[in-house]
This record gives sequence, structure tokens and C-alpha cells, in this order.
Amino acid sequence: MGTLTDYVTITITQNTVGITRAGFGVPMILSATAAYTERIRFYTDLASVAVDFAVTTSAEYLAANAMFSQNPAPPRIAIGRSALKPTQITQLTAVNPTGNLNYVYKLTVRGKGFADTVVTFTSDGTPTDAEYAAGIVAALNGVASKNYTATGAASPVSVTGTNPGDWFSIEVGDPATQKATMTHADPGVATDLAAIALENSSWYALYTLYNSKLYAIAAAGWIESAGLKIYVCESQDTNSITTAVTNGELLDTIKTNAYARTLGFYHPSPANMAGAALLGRCLPIDAGSVTFFGKTLAGVAPVNLTATHRQNLTDRRASSYETVAGVNITFGGQVGSTTTGFLDVRRDLDWLQDDMSKAVFGMIVGANKVLFTDAGIAMVETEVRGSLKRATDRGILAENPAFVVTVPAAADVDSGNKAARTLPNVKFSGTLAGAIHKVQLVGTVSI
Repeated sequence: MGTLTDYVTITITQNTVGITRAGFGVPMILSATAAYTERIRFYTDLASVAVDFAVTTSAEYLAANAMFSQNPAPPRIAIGRSALKPTQITQLTAVNPTGNLNYVYKLTVRGKGFADTVVTFTSDGTPTDAEYAAGIVAALNGVASKNYTATGAASPVSVTGTNPGDWFSIEVGDPATQKATMTHADPGVATDLAAIALENSSWYALYTLYNSKLYAIAAAGWIESAGLKIYVCESQDTNSITTAVTNGELLDTIKTNAYARTLGFYHPSPANMAGAALLGRCLPIDAGSVTFFGKTLAGVAPVNLTATHRQNLTDRRASSYETVAGVNITFGGQVGSTTTGFLDVRRDLDWLQDDMSKAVFGMIVGANKVLFTDAGIAMVETEVRGSLKRATDRGILAENPAFVVTVPAAADVDSGNKAARTLPNVKFSGTLAGAIHKVQLVGTVSI
């Protein structure tokens, strides 16, 4: 089967000044419980999602609801079926258990088949870590209709899904007294993503539900190599906010690996589906017209972050959701790569790559013959300039300085390329329009 790159290849490099093209606006939720035989289905509203995922506390329904609840909302989403199912493990650790006398530990749990349930355990006047473990295990195992089992005689307590693919959410009440993180193995998420993309690749942004470090980094690795795709990778790992960088947890690894297509997003409650809401809010808007910063997300609770927590996330180039001047907004919007910088930049560059490749390809196959003459080369140049003009109109490229396109004269192309019917050295450059996220005001008031 032929591919577009057999006919048109394009390489866009990004300096501190750069360029790009972006996706179709379709997010895909990766499901481990989808019952259909095909690898992917597309949905235009929540009611159609409910036909396949009728339990409203299922992860797929919650994520789809988060996407469709935004304004604007995506006209279409996808849910991909993973055949290799993770067995979710969330570990809980007491912080300074011997110092928390008569303390009420609090967790909020939710899973398929049971709604938000607050469980508590109160330590006594001579608390120990063993006491914490016994109390939390008993409290969690007492939840009706649970789809997990809690075990452990000391921190960390392990909460393990009853069956592969069982999803549940555990949110700690106070990160100063408890830590939570998913620790399960990767069952082969890259294999599933490849199979889904082989069947149908007309989706752009990935959202996953079982985000241990091993699972999510495997998904991010696939996204980074796939091209023309992005990933909003959500993590509840308490270490992301309570520890400094280079501790090696999930969000830290996204930065360390300099991923250019992956945005790390911290939220303590997986059930909030904050990353899904962010994709639902931003993808309906054209590339060049939106960033992933400063967005209010319907249905998502803001995160209560201290100044240290926020700085730890910022140092990781990670995003989260906070309240500023009474308004709930996302902050960050960055990817792991300092070269790419922001996720909207990657999306914009993807759009340009797709638009220009298809414009040139359409011209070639639409003509009976494109002559290897200066006139034929000018036809190619026209399509390149047209794409760059569209990128400028969208707000991807700056108007000033204007983009530059250079093409070779037919007489300067060597005979080997002419014999192969390949036009080399069609070059362009431009400057990203960028976006403003912060403003520094300096004023003087005189009497």
C-alpha cells in the first residue's frame, strides 16, 4: 500500500523560532473493557457512548462525559479497544504515621458499579504505620460493590483490581499525610495502540485511564514515534507535587525523556478525568487558535496546591488545574521537550505538515502532468506558499517577519533527481506567532 510520503516528504525543524501542522481534533479514549470486536469506534454524543458503556461510573463513560461536557465540545470522539488489559494497582503510603495522633485519614473512591464513596480511618493516641495499614485496608474493603481488594500490613498498602481491566479511582484527602500512586505493569499498550492505528488512524489525541509510570510511559513512547498524534498523560502520583524533580516518577520522566508530543497533567482524582476534559475543551478549536493554558474545565474540581506543590509541577514542565482570582483554570500547557515547548506548538506544526503535504500531493495527482521545468516548479512553490499563508491566517505563523520560500531553478537540478522525477531543495522558513500566557506590567503613578 502506497503512502503519502512516497510522493511528498517534508521535514520541519524548530529553532527557538519554529513552524508546524496539527490534528483532526478527535480525541481517543483507550478502553480495556470495550466489548466490540473492532479496535475502535467513533461517537458523536454521550448517548451513543452509553449504548456501549451503559454503566455511568465506568471509566469510559466518565472520560467521554468529561469531553462532551466542555464548551465548545468535540463533534466526535473515539474509544479504542485494548486487547491487553492492565491489572490496576494503586498503592497508598502513610506520611509520618507515628506523628498523626487521633488523625482522620480520608480517601474518596469510585469505580465501575459504585459512585463516590468517602472512607475514613481514625488513628489512636499511639499511632503506627501498621495501624494505618490495617485501618485503611479495612475501610477500603468495606466499600459495597467494590471491584478491587486492598492488602498490606504496612505502607505501601496495595489496592488491586479484581480482574484485568477493572478500573477504580482513589483520591487521598491530604497529600501531607498520605501518598497515592499507580504501580501496575504495562501489559503491552504500544501493541494495542499500533493495532488500533492500523485499523483506523483518523484520531489525533490519546487519553489513557490506567496511568502507572510503566503503562503511561509505554503509551507516550508509542505516541512520540507515531507522528501526527499527541497525548495528554494524567497522573495522580502524589510524589509529583511533594518531591523535587529528578525523583523519576511519571511526570518527571516525561520531562527527562524530553517528549515533544506528551503533556503531563497532575490531578489527585482519576475520576475527575481532568485530561479528558482538557482535550474536549481544546481540540474543537482550530490549530493556531488555542493553547492548553488558561482553560476552565466543566466538571473538574480545582486542585488545592501549595506554592511548593505548584513549583514542583512547574519544574517538571507539568500542568494542573487551579483557582486564580476566583476562576478555575489550567496552568502549564507544556510538553516534556524544551525545544517544542508547548503542546499547542506541536499541534500547530502537525497541522502545517499535514496541510502542506496534502496540498502539494493534491496538485501533483490533480494535474495530468507537472513538467520538470521552471513553470512546473512554480506550481509546487504556489502550493507551499498557499499552505504557509493559511498557517499565517490561522495564527500559527507570524506575519512579520514573513515566511520565506526558495525553490531551485530547473537548470540547477542534477540529472539523477530529474531521472528519478524528484524535486529537491524546496525550502521554507517562518516564525511562530506564539502566545502570551503571562504579562509583566511596570507603571508609575505620580502626584
